[in-house]
Amino acid sequence: MDETPHPVRPHGAATIAALLLAMLAPLAAAVSALVAPAGSGAVAALFPPWWSERDSVEAAAAAGPVIRLGGVGFIVIVAQPDRRRLRQAGAWLLLDPIVAGLCSPSVPQTVTRTAT
Repeated sequence: MDETPHPVRPHGAATIAALLLAMLAPLAAAVSALVAPAGSGAVAALFPPWWSERDSVEAAAAAGPVIRLGGVGFIVIVAQPDRRRLRQAGAWLLLDPIVAGLCSPSVPQTVTRTAT
């Protein structure tokens, strides 16, 4: 009986699958942390980047009251939206605006002067 050890294939299908899972798990966790939970109130709706601010705002307004733009013109913060209508209007993702850090308006705040 031959007692020579059989070589182990280090790059078998199971090894490749395990490596892919190890690489994708942190990405999936990060994305799930950004996604707005159902019924959470305001969402940051991410529309196609080639859409104009006007197109993004009009699409978002069809699903709920628009609060403001996000950091770029294709991200719109919407209060209490109908999520199904937002997706039908073209939104790619619905993110939690606070966790995603996208609540900052894209236009500068106006400065008011006080009398001295």
